[in-house]
Amino acid sequence: MPPSYSYSYSSDDSYSPSRQPPPPPMHGYGPQNPCPLCDGSCPVCMVPGDVINSIQVRQGTTPKYTAILGPSNVGKTVFLGTLLDLLSRGTGGLRGVARGAFSLALQRNVMLELERQRFPAKTPNEPDRWNWVHCEVTAGTGRKEKRADIIAPDVAGEAVAGELNVPGSNPIIHGLLLKCAGLVVLIDLVSVLEEGREAELFANQLLVYLTQLRGAKRGKLNLPVALVFTKSDLSDEPMNDPNAFAKSNVSNLYQFCTSQLSRFRFFASGVAGSVGFLVGPTGQRVCVPLRIQPRGIVEPFAWMFQHYR
Repeated sequence: MPPSYSYSYSSDDSYSPSRQPPPPPMHGYGPQNPCPLCDGSCPVCMVPGDVINSIQVRQGTTPKYTAILGPSNVGKTVFLGTLLDLLSRGTGGLRGVARGAFSLALQRNVMLELERQRFPAKTPNEPDRWNWVHCEVTAGTGRKEKRADIIAPDVAGEAVAGELNVPGSNPIIHGLLLKCAGLVVLIDLVSVLEEGREAELFANQLLVYLTQLRGAKRGKLNLPVALVFTKSDLSDEPMNDPNAFAKSNVSNLYQFCTSQLSRFRFFASGVAGSVGFLVGPTGQRVCVPLRIQPRGIVEPFAWMFQHYR
C-alpha cells in the first residue's frame, strides 16, 4: 500500500509533504460497526455509507426510523420532501435540522420541481438510488423540550409491493419495518374514489405484514401508525373528517386497525392548492400543480412524534 502524506504550509506559502501514519478509519459499516438498520456488514441492504456515517457520529443518540410507505404514484416523494421543507422552517411546534448534506437533496429536488409547476419523477426501484433523510427534530422548549433523530428513506412503491409479496426479498424495507418507531401509510384518495379497493387492499397487506413481523403474541400492536389519504386537495370530505371518511370508504382497513393496532389515526393531506391537466402528444393526461398549498403534511408526523419514546 502506498504511504499517505499530509501537507504542511510554511510562511512563504509553499508546502512540503510530511509522512505521517494513516488516519483512523472513518465511521462506517463493517464487522466492528454493523449496519444499524439490518445489523449486517453492508452492502447487505444497500444503506448508503453517508447515512451510516451520519448515524454513527451522533453517539449517544438512538435514531428513530420512520417508515413512510405506500404504493407507486401515491405521492410519497412529494409528501416527504414537503415535510422536510416545513420542518426546516419550523411549523406545528416542530423544528427540524438536517444532519448531513445528503438529507437536503430530496427537499431541494421536490421544492424545485413544485416551483416549476410539475411533480417529481418516480422514485427508482434500485435501492442504491433512493434518497435518505437524517433530521434532528425538536418539539417544545425548556424542560418540555423533546428531541429525536429521524431517519427516513424515500422508498419506491414497487419495492414495497415486492417485499409484501416475497417477505425478506428487500432487506431495507424488511429492516425498516422491523425497527421503525412509527409508520406512515399513504393511501391514494383518487384510487379510493375511482379505482375500487386496490389502495385499501395494499394498505391492508402492509399492516398484516407489519403485525406478523412485530405483533405481540397477545393484544394489539403498540406502534404508532398514521394512515394518510394523499391528494386530498381534490376533495373536501376527507379533509373535513378523515376518520369518518375512512369508516365509509375503507371500512375493512378501518376495522383491521381497530382490532389489531392500539395507536392509529387517519389523516388527510394535500400539497397542491389547485391542479391542472396537460394532454401529451400521445393523448396521455399529465397532472400539474398550479398552486402550492400544503395541508395535513406535518400533522401525521407531529402525532407520531408525540408517541416516540
